[in-house]
Amino acid sequence: MNLLRMAWWNVQALRGRLLGLVTMVAVAGAVCMSAIGIASNAQGSTTSQVGESTANRSVTVDSPGERPDAAQLTEATEKRLAKIAHVESVQHRLQVSMPVRDNPEGADLLYATTYREALAPPVVKSVRKHLFPLRRGEVVFPASTHGVDLSSMMGRTVTVDAHRYVRPGVGDTVSDRVKVVGLYNPSWQFDGPDTAYADDASVVKWAAAAAGKTTGDYLRTSGWNQLTVVVDSASHVPGVLEAVQDMNYPAVTLQQQLQALPGVLELVRLTGNVLLGVLGVLAFTGAVTVTGALGRQRAQEVGILKAVGFRSRSVMGMLVAEMAIAGVVAAAVGLVLAVGASGAAAAGLRRIGDVAPYVHDTVPLPGASTLILLSLATVVVVAAGAVLPARRAARMSPTDAMKDW
Repeated sequence: MNLLRMAWWNVQALRGRLLGLVTMVAVAGAVCMSAIGIASNAQGSTTSQVGESTANRSVTVDSPGERPDAAQLTEATEKRLAKIAHVESVQHRLQVSMPVRDNPEGADLLYATTYREALAPPVVKSVRKHLFPLRRGEVVFPASTHGVDLSSMMGRTVTVDAHRYVRPGVGDTVSDRVKVVGLYNPSWQFDGPDTAYADDASVVKWAAAAAGKTTGDYLRTSGWNQLTVVVDSASHVPGVLEAVQDMNYPAVTLQQQLQALPGVLELVRLTGNVLLGVLGVLAFTGAVTVTGALGRQRAQEVGILKAVGFRSRSVMGMLVAEMAIAGVVAAAVGLVLAVGASGAAAAGLRRIGDVAPYVHDTVPLPGASTLILLSLATVVVVAAGAVLPARRAARMSPTDAMKDW
């Protein structure tokens, strides 16, 4: 008689006794698959949204200040940096003080700053859908500054002052009219507190006036306060950073400030591995316990089988096959439970604002190959856990097995 067929009949007859093992392995497998699926989904989203984000592909080059061994961040410097291999773009920043005279709460000192696409401020209000790049004479203010709400200035044309250099120790003020076309969240302080974003031409004009130069002369000699070098891939950032620093420019990257991120991603992977280990231990322990108990309870059955000519190897194979079939059932039930658990967990996580962007899939399960491997591993571990108890039961002599008949 076919051993697998006998094992299947026995599993059906013993389904009540095997229910505990199947339930335990199925639940553990469902939790494991769900956790790995959600972790993989989150890790993939994190890699694409953070790892390959423009900010994480950026090298920030600061002005060398008074260092005699490095040139200023002029237009010529921009062109030199743009020629470095794997550089996608070079975006400049210039900042100059800009007192605002028309604030109903009183004059406020803001700092007019050029806009950089790599570090775009989070706009909360604007006069049009696509606000940037700004047009000549347009500015974007913080929604509040120094505790003063600036929302009333939205859409207004206001007067701003700029310092103009005349000669050493002597200067005067020049005024300009600008239109407030947007407000951004003031918690965004990548360009410093009290920053107002303005069009490039206006900022360069005000900075040149403060230095007593023409705009063309200013860009050739003084240049920008900071340059942002955007790299084509996060993996090329270290090489570009080294090339920039070899030119004697002080440069840092956001990657250096996010050194904990790889550790977090590694922790996610480690959690999945731990869950796999827990599943294996539970499945193995359960198989050993159940097979041993069934072997003792079915001593007479084993004795009869051996008395009618079944070899120890055949009896052992039948007992192990029973556990393997139980493992197949547990893996199948676990997969069904994992689909439901993953869907419910993803729905719950998408209600958490900070987590929602990293959970895209409706049912975030691992890939098909991973699911197949997990299912096979479940069956193998359950069957392996049955080997020793099954071998012990199969080696019993017919006389010992049937002595309590």
